[in-house]
Amino acid sequence: MSILEDEVPVSQDGAWFATVATSAGALSDLIEVVIPAFSTTHRWGPCRWQSRDDTSLPARGDQCLVIFDDKRQPWIVSWWPFS
Repeated sequence: MSILEDEVPVSQDGAWFATVATSAGALSDLIEVVIPAFSTTHRWGPCRWQSRDDTSLPARGDQCLVIFDDKRQPWIVSWWPFS
């Protein structure tokens, strides 16, 4: 077991506030996030994310909402531009 595993709560159920750690360059890119409730330094990903139109892309620093599926894969279900 690593030190990072010790920081993760027993349950990942629910939706978690996160910040986008790596910007998407295209609609098909997977990105990483930081979930402060788990750790302020550990990056989670790769994450699939929900597009909201055909031009907007999540960028580093954007706030987002992350859920985990039954395979413990993180999904960004909503994101909000930082600027």
